Amino acid sequence: MQAKAKNNTTREVADFLKGLERAAVTTHTGADGDAIGSAVALVYLVRSLGAEAVFCHSEPVPNYLRWLLPNEPLTECPPDHDLLVVDTSRSDRVGVPHEDVHPVRLNLDHHEDNPLYGEFNLVDAKAAASAQIVAALYAELKVALDKQAAQAIYTGVSTDTGGFRFRNVSPEAHELVADLLRAGVVPAEVNDRINRTGTVQQLNIVGASMANADRYGEAIVSTVDKNDYQRTGATEIDSKESIDRLRNVAGVEVVAHLREIEGGTKASLRSESVDVGEIARGFGGGGHRLAAGYTTHQKTPQEAKEELLQVLKGLVNLGDLDNTGSAG
Repeated sequence: MQAKAKNNTTREVADFLKGLERAAVTTHTGADGDAIGSAVALVYLVRSLGAEAVFCHSEPVPNYLRWLLPNEPLTECPPDHDLLVVDTSRSDRVGVPHEDVHPVRLNLDHHEDNPLYGEFNLVDAKAAASAQIVAALYAELKVALDKQAAQAIYTGVSTDTGGFRFRNVSPEAHELVADLLRAGVVPAEVNDRINRTGTVQQLNIVGASMANADRYGEAIVSTVDKNDYQRTGATEIDSKESIDRLRNVAGVEVVAHLREIEGGTKASLRSESVDVGEIARGFGGGGHRLAAGYTTHQKTPQEAKEELLQVLKGLVNLGDLDNTGSAG
């Protein structure tokens, strides 16, 4: 009988890290600020313990995060390196090929739906970001934070809290940030590197997302498709920040951004009260209770929108849609 997965303590994971000789660190596909920040900080931590550590990721790292990288990412993990995965809720979202080749030795994450798929697991759903958990390992191992590691952790915490505006912000998160500033982080400099790297194409696709947004009572749904990409010269990744703009509308409980990708539609969901993580899991995705996402295959954004609205009908007031049953 297979042993039940265990969530390890910070001390147990710290002892595990001290025994490593060579480690490859990666994160989830579609990497964001916390994914890259926590991965980079873990690379620096393992190196500080005297082991070899590299960052691996099959997909290109977003331009606004490349300045954090400790090395040019390897697209595959070296065969003799132990695989450490951060900020990744499921093993099928790991950003490098690993099944039957690289078992996940460490799974470090803050998603509440993480099934503890690693040999060692350090999952804390109360943490504002996975980078906060990495910072706890620095403290446990009594490793001083230098500016590079501190910037990586700050990037993870600040982006996953929406610049400290989301409900996952805690006193512990702010106390950690104070330590990061003492280690040399200058918030204005990090903000410039992260938020002032856009293009006119990104501006235009976000504008298209806003123009395509429709309100249904307590929900707002925005879509972008290949025609929007062609017209603006932008990509799907360029439109991702649209989800945060949608949250600014008063009286809305759920916002959704649906964007066309090759072979289907990718969805981002946000809320202040509704468990959108459960909605995303219903579509094969996942995430947090108030921030989640999923991908639907062989469906256009409009088809995915109709499908999503049918699910939302039982959760929020959709106004006239509750009576008509159709978004068309």
